[in-house]
Amino acid sequence: MVRVRHFKFAYRSQGLDPTVDWFRVFYHLQCNLGFFSFAMCGVAKNVLINPPKSYHD
Repeated sequence: MVRVRHFKFAYRSQGLDPTVDWFRVFYHLQCNLGFFSFAMCGVAKNVLINPPKSYHD
């Protein structure tokens, strides 16, 4: 859930609407030892690595 919040926070801080389609550009679903999680794609490491420090609205 942290990755979803991080994505939402980063997009809204730029005045953009976060969508599922854009989320899929940056993350993919993976299964490891029977647990599912979201892993960053290569492009996400360059774009989403330094989110803003705060978001007031």
